[in-house]
Amino acid sequence: MRKLNERKIRWIIREIEKGRRIKEVAEIQGITRVRVWQLYREYMSRGEIPELKKSGRKRVEISKEEREFVIEQHKLHRVGPVALEKKIERIHEK
Repeated sequence: MRKLNERKIRWIIREIEKGRRIKEVAEIQGITRVRVWQLYREYMSRGEIPELKKSGRKRVEISKEEREFVIEQHKLHRVGPVALEKKIERIHEK
């Protein structure tokens, strides 16, 4: 599967409006027919080309104190991130 961008979405809508088959559009773009239908249905219901949302998880900033604590614990225990997380959780349980 390929990532779509706004230009490709506009192309998909335009080609469907011209009468090109959904299956053909999906194959050309390397996406599923269902995804093409989703985009076109959203375009038809809202009357404007769908916008892509930013992917991924939102970044959560940590404080300077938290950062220093993690670095200190890493230097002390010399373990990987998962084991370090478990050690820190045990420290905070007490």
